[in-house]
Amino acid sequence: MSIKEKLIACLIENTGISLNEAMLENVSARFDEILGLIGFNDNSEEVVEEGKVINVAKNGIDDNLIKYLEELSRLKLSEEEEKEAKADLTKILGYIDMLNEIDTTDVEPMSHPFSYTNNFREDVCVESTERELILKNAPQQKDGCFKVPTTVE
Repeated sequence: MSIKEKLIACLIENTGISLNEAMLENVSARFDEILGLIGFNDNSEEVVEEGKVINVAKNGIDDNLIKYLEELSRLKLSEEEEKEAKADLTKILGYIDMLNEIDTTDVEPMSHPFSYTNNFREDVCVESTERELILKNAPQQKDGCFKVPTTVE
């Protein structure tokens, strides 16, 4: 199954939308555009890391993507730095793939790791401070209010 087919299957699964033939062609064309923009190709270039073979093309890491990221970040990398970035991104995507293999069927989605719910204090009405006491500290006052210089004419 190609990456485009996987993306389309994921889209259908997560949205629950059934696509007719015309819609499927449109979505497929859009994914082709996006994959082209990030420099994805279906070469079977592989990297062996820590005894595990990682398919670089499957992850979409190639020289075009590194150049594109260079351009976006406005950085100029040497050839050695480009190779390091490619290897690092491949490792990162490999770790994400490992996380995707974890069974999370019994784990409830959460927005926060702690179970806090509404930690606000109770809203209690209390007597306000007396106006005369507050105005006692005002340099100028008029009709029971603070008097301030005019700022707009």
